[in-house]
Amino acid sequence: MKIGMIAGPWLSVPPTAYGGAELVVSQIADGLVDKGHEVILFASGDSKTKAKLIPIVPRHIGQDWPGYGQPLQNTFSEFSYVRSFLDKIDIIHDHTMHHNTWLPVKAIYTLHGPAEWGAELARRMSTFGQQNYFVAISNTQRRFYGEEGINFVRTVYNGIDLKQVPFSEKKEDYLFFIGRANREKGLDLAVRVAIETKRKLIMAIKMTEAHEKEYFREVVEPLLSKADVEIRGDITMEEKYNLYKNAYATLFTSQWEEPFGLVMIESMATGTPVIAMRRGAAVEVIEDGVTGFLGNTLADLVTAVGHIPEVKPEACRQHVAEEFSVEKMVEGYEEAYKQVLYGIKRAIIARDVMTVNVVAVNPDMTREELIKVLSARNISGVPVLENGKLVGIVTEDDILSKPTAEKVKDMMTRNVITVNEKDSVYRVASILIRNRVKRVPVMSDSLLIGIIGRHDLVRALALEKYGATTA
Repeated sequence: MKIGMIAGPWLSVPPTAYGGAELVVSQIADGLVDKGHEVILFASGDSKTKAKLIPIVPRHIGQDWPGYGQPLQNTFSEFSYVRSFLDKIDIIHDHTMHHNTWLPVKAIYTLHGPAEWGAELARRMSTFGQQNYFVAISNTQRRFYGEEGINFVRTVYNGIDLKQVPFSEKKEDYLFFIGRANREKGLDLAVRVAIETKRKLIMAIKMTEAHEKEYFREVVEPLLSKADVEIRGDITMEEKYNLYKNAYATLFTSQWEEPFGLVMIESMATGTPVIAMRRGAAVEVIEDGVTGFLGNTLADLVTAVGHIPEVKPEACRQHVAEEFSVEKMVEGYEEAYKQVLYGIKRAIIARDVMTVNVVAVNPDMTREELIKVLSARNISGVPVLENGKLVGIVTEDDILSKPTAEKVKDMMTRNVITVNEKDSVYRVASILIRNRVKRVPVMSDSLLIGIIGRHDLVRALALEKYGATTA
């Protein structure tokens, strides 16, 4: 395929310091070239890429252009679309959402931003004569955008090139925070965790815009006298990964529904667990208790710091390798391009092949009653519900391994492995194999809506070979 990749003019690709989206763009472009595709990258002239670079400005122009950002980006985007059309590209992959075209080109947009400003724009763009298509970077983001009226192709998680990420099992006694000095990033909460746990905190922060400086001065600075905090500004990629890999834990204290959070996979890739607020995509990125901890309050985060020794660094690295590799991300976008170019509605997801009429039991059901249910239904396991909430799963193995247990609650597995209804069947298969289980409950938000087993994945293979669903 011949692909036009559009980045903004604000930062170079990849960024020399802070810049999550630009790093993702770089990895997608280089990954596609490695797989034999012809990629034209529209970015600042100081970018470094394996793709053919067409500079939209001689060098990146920075992010602080109040009042001029929108018209500048529209102009750069219009140039990129016209040039892509003249170069006869097959598809445009736009990471800016700043321009729509009536030229006969197909465009796919990665939604890097929040639904607050992006959802209505995506709906308007989905109704234009020249249709546009959208990729979400998490199922959480997709849920906040809403399915109605948006031409979603699929969800593709951001990825990371593990070959470029150092790993270390040995950790030092400091917490690490990295991010913009924006209120929604929760710098003050990170400092409060350091205060409560009496641990050193190193903060690598990007602070160039006026509102960032104001927030830091008014909210964060007054707390610094109470904690051992080392402030660093923009740091290089090498410095960043050295701080990650040596940290006791990384704090991801985001105060909004962050669509993804590249910080989390960067940290886990080095073997360092992440302590995060249970918001946004953190629930999809972190395996709670395995690669880090999720919390709802300051007290939860403080408690999690004490449990960090329970997390194995190699488990963090393995999780990223399996779920968030750059190879997996590039493959996801390849499939998205094919779906747009060749008319496939979308990829097969858990919802397409799950069993809907789920047999469930309650925790107080007796052993004898459970055996009768499994025998009558000819099934080997069932989810356990209490007041409509999933609290466990119980299988034939549980019955056999706990012969003295009299009730379901005494034999069920409480830490239930689940999948989201919009997870691809490939992710579901990976989860089943990795955890050596035969079935997993399928969730929509916190509600159980189905169950998917290995036999369902065989159905998925048939659907993929003989025709994907159109729902």
